[in-house]
Amino acid sequence: MLCSSKTNSRPDKLLQSNLIKLAFALVLLTTSIILFLLYPEHHLLLTSLTVFITSYCLMIAIKTLDAGETAISYGGFANEIIKNDFKARQIENPNGDIIIRNDPAKDLLKDTPTLKFIERFLAEGPSNKAAFFRLQTAYKNLRSEKVVLSLVLTPTKDLIFNDLEWFEISIRPMYLRKPEIFDGAFSIKKIKKETYFYWSINNITAQKNMEHVFKEETSLLHDFLDYMPIGLYTVDKDYNLEYINHNMADFIGLSTTDINNHNLSEFLATNTSLPDRKDLWKGTVFFTSPDGQVHETLVMQSSFRQNDKIKMRGIVLHQLPGENELKQRLSSASDKISWLFNHAPVGILFLNTDGVITDGNQVAFDFIEQPPHNIIQHQLQTFIKADDITNLSQGLNNILTRQQNSITMDIHLKTTNQNSVATLYISSMQHFHAGYNSPINGFVVYIIDTTRQKSLEQQFAQAQKMQAVGQLAGGVAHDFNNLLTAMIGFTDLLLQRHGVGDPSFADLIQIKQNANRAAGLVRQLLAFSRKQPLQPKLIDVTDNFAELSHMLKRILGEQITLKFHHGSELGFIKVDPVQFSQVIINLAVNAKDAMNGNGLLTISTRTETLHESHRFGGDTIKPGDFVVIDVSDNGCGIPPENLSRIFDPFFSTKENIVGSGTGLGLAMVYGIVRQTEGFIQVSSIVGTGTTFSIFLPRFETNNDADSTSDNQEIITDHNGTPILKVQEKIAPPVNINQKIIVGLNVSNTIDRTHTAPAKPARILFVEDEDSVRTFAVRALQKKGYEVIGCNSAENALEHTNNNEHFDLMVTDMVMPGMSGAELTKTLKEQTPHLKVILASGYSEEIVRQELENFDDFDFITKPYSLGDLTAKVFDVLNRN
Repeated sequence: MLCSSKTNSRPDKLLQSNLIKLAFALVLLTTSIILFLLYPEHHLLLTSLTVFITSYCLMIAIKTLDAGETAISYGGFANEIIKNDFKARQIENPNGDIIIRNDPAKDLLKDTPTLKFIERFLAEGPSNKAAFFRLQTAYKNLRSEKVVLSLVLTPTKDLIFNDLEWFEISIRPMYLRKPEIFDGAFSIKKIKKETYFYWSINNITAQKNMEHVFKEETSLLHDFLDYMPIGLYTVDKDYNLEYINHNMADFIGLSTTDINNHNLSEFLATNTSLPDRKDLWKGTVFFTSPDGQVHETLVMQSSFRQNDKIKMRGIVLHQLPGENELKQRLSSASDKISWLFNHAPVGILFLNTDGVITDGNQVAFDFIEQPPHNIIQHQLQTFIKADDITNLSQGLNNILTRQQNSITMDIHLKTTNQNSVATLYISSMQHFHAGYNSPINGFVVYIIDTTRQKSLEQQFAQAQKMQAVGQLAGGVAHDFNNLLTAMIGFTDLLLQRHGVGDPSFADLIQIKQNANRAAGLVRQLLAFSRKQPLQPKLIDVTDNFAELSHMLKRILGEQITLKFHHGSELGFIKVDPVQFSQVIINLAVNAKDAMNGNGLLTISTRTETLHESHRFGGDTIKPGDFVVIDVSDNGCGIPPENLSRIFDPFFSTKENIVGSGTGLGLAMVYGIVRQTEGFIQVSSIVGTGTTFSIFLPRFETNNDADSTSDNQEIITDHNGTPILKVQEKIAPPVNINQKIIVGLNVSNTIDRTHTAPAKPARILFVEDEDSVRTFAVRALQKKGYEVIGCNSAENALEHTNNNEHFDLMVTDMVMPGMSGAELTKTLKEQTPHLKVILASGYSEEIVRQELENFDDFDFITKPYSLGDLTAKVFDVLNRN
């Protein structure tokens, strides 16, 4: 545990103290036992001493356990504090190895040590190099340091002014031992072995961008005043010069930077008086130019107080222009102000000290969606939602009380777009030449519309969550497939011993039927995780809905009106027809529930072209033509708080309603659509209705129309899963007897009859799930095969390396350590003629991605029955 300022109260120190006490107590106990053995004549005294020390040891042991539990919790709390921080936090050891980090640090730094990451992406510039040198020095000398520097990361559209990102980076050494026990030059090496480095990285790019805007606006205004066609000056109460603009400097022959020790009186003509020290004074003053000429000028001067000192500022008009020239100059000045204010790319509002809006530009008025007369002389809080008013008022008060120079905050305005978000940058209004302590006259508010940015961030976060949940669902489905394979397989073994008429037959049938129902539920999870077996083909959307309409009408009932609106020249979509029908049916059933059995359901089709890539979680939807299917209802709508959760597995708003389902309907819809390389969007208004829009890639022609050969026959089990592919329809190698018993198709449990070979085939069965392996080995051995079962790929390699010959290998794809794909590649290199059957609960397309020559192997989908397995093994072994 790392050190803290209060070492006496640290749980790790208490644990250490208790361990030391326990060690001493055990030494004393051992000593007392030895003394007891050496001096038995003092057995009474030594026995009492031994009992006492033993009791003390037990007490210290209990305290040690309690301290250990507290220390573990202490470390867990510290870890949670770091991980839940929105700033990137990372703790490294002296070798640069990462000890603890939170998600922002993981996303930013990946697996790179912080100092190396900064050095790799450090932007050019002396200030950046100096800041980085300070970090390096602090790292070497075990000192704390905090710097601000810029890095050149991947450019994004969010960077307004340049391609740099600014970070506030701090490093702080953390010691496992007290550093004061080491002295001398060698102490650094000793300390460093027990030192950890705590890095904190805060992205301040947005703040820097806003400061950049503010500085540019200030710089432009300063330049505007500095180069005005009139003389400007500021003096103290004794008329010593403190500021002059360029026009005044040229007029009196003095540099703007060389005004120290100069008094305004030095430049006046003879018999001319200085302006009076009044609140406001105007009159004629004669100045002498550097060439000795006297110029009559009009001077307007006012006094003000700054830092409890009286000062004066004045305007000097010399060589007064004519009316036309004056109008041109005023027009130019007005244009510059307009460029700075009216044509600024951000909204600008001026507020007085009470927060009342006194002026603003058109960009700000358009964003608030109110005409100027409804905004001016109203408080800014009037146009902000109630949840943000307190934060805004507190921020304005902090500026007024000088606790902060400026603030940045996100607020929600009362506009027609309920989700509109604006970023405000607020600073105080003070006189240009006034000091920091001068009165604050009001506030300048810069408004940037960040609605789209925030919306994209929320969509990205939601899509990432869906992707993570999908991966979890796929993993759960994989484990369930193993369990169901064992359940179905062992049930098939029992059915061979308990046939029709046996008292156990009906119970076994119930077990198998429920296992098959569970397999259907697993397929729904696989649909959500995009790993279910699919058989896609090109279909015409309009024709498909014509066939599907009768079924939809029966499902919806007579109280719901079903309407179709089809676009023209839709083309084709490549989907699994069965799964596609399931998607539409699920959406229709949800709409029926939303309309409470009475309303209008509209299904419309159209085409849409995406010209830019569409980000969908961790995936990117490529630009192209899409067929869009809109399923709209006029039901109750979906509340905004549920929109981000409707595709989550097992999420349902129909709680405690009989027959409400498992909450997997929309999750399955999401998974099927994503697996077919499409995406789905939803829009809903509470009380009005909901529309689900499915985007599927569009194909111009049906190239699959003739792709299915007429001489290919596919035999499936009762779930529709292919169990046999016969390339020719003539004389199938075996006869398959179809027997329907009590509604159960047991054809796949009855193996094909064949003559046992003179020499039984040797099969290597690789499966990490013990129950599945046991069932399969027993089933295949009963068919006369010689079967070797292995619980891992490494175990299988041991058999093959011992020169054992095998005719066939059946392997699971997902196993700890070496996967089935890696095992297959290795054995194929050693034994090219070895036949292989790959088993997986994932789709064949998912497995195909792991093997380049997938067509050289056979595939069986989990869960499989006894008949599925034996039929597949027989076909593969008897294939030439």
